[in-house]
Amino acid sequence: MGQVPTERFAAHKAVRGAGSGARAEQSRAAEPSAARVLAVFLGVGVVAAALFELALWLAPAAASPAGWVGSIALGVVLSLLIGSIVEWVVHRLIMHRPSRVPGLRLAYEHHHRAHHWINFPPDQYIQAGPVQYVPLWTGRLDRVATNRTAWAVTVGVHLAFYSVFAIVLVVLPAWLSSGNAAFAWSVTVTAVVVLFLFIHAHDAMHYPGLSPIERFAFFKWLDRHHYIHHIDTGANTNFLLPLGDLLFGTLRKTLTPEEVRRWGTYEEARRRLVTPVFAPDGTRLRGSLGTAES
Repeated sequence: MGQVPTERFAAHKAVRGAGSGARAEQSRAAEPSAARVLAVFLGVGVVAAALFELALWLAPAAASPAGWVGSIALGVVLSLLIGSIVEWVVHRLIMHRPSRVPGLRLAYEHHHRAHHWINFPPDQYIQAGPVQYVPLWTGRLDRVATNRTAWAVTVGVHLAFYSVFAIVLVVLPAWLSSGNAAFAWSVTVTAVVVLFLFIHAHDAMHYPGLSPIERFAFFKWLDRHHYIHHIDTGANTNFLLPLGDLLFGTLRKTLTPEEVRRWGTYEEARRRLVTPVFAPDGTRLRGSLGTAES
């Protein structure tokens, strides 16, 4: 617990990069082949185009109950389909891979390094609140926001980051090319709900007792899915809807015995409640380990 966060990240890199044999390699999600990636993009593109055509075809009948319901359903399906694929690409290729491009490097530093291996390594998967975020402008990845303004700006930037992809790839095309207001509104509302859940459900996973959604079985399934991602960042890249993981072949349902020995089972992770301690400037100092309520 008293280990310096950056040292913990370096230690993790050493363990992950060590030549520990074939069993260590088998514990990681395989990189999808170029042929598979191309096939997924082509298939999703064809389905998305078909959904747009159906929405356009339904546009004259959108005022009727059947047309309205059909348009709404098409909007939800399109948003979830594109959202899952885009999230997989952005999460995997931007947030978990270093880049020389400053903005992309910042996303990697704050997500892969700060979130995964400084603030929430697998052995500190859940923590006592309040919810903390690392400000984008700090030079220290182990330093959290110390006032409401910095906290709100950080959350707003995270939301804006995802919103750009949603607006450009699905919301604007729905409004500009479908001619179907019910479909376009469905796409927009679904995108807003998904963006909200990205942040809220993710916070609830790491801060137990935060939200009533924690009582649902699907949340618990997603939480287990996400815990595996914290151990193997190449697996379970999707957060809310693991369609991209299924299509690209990066879906993992279990941990290897080696991973369990090192990090513990999901059930053990949910019982390890860390109470973080911070300096006045927001720097993480240490954490005390307790037991979470079941």
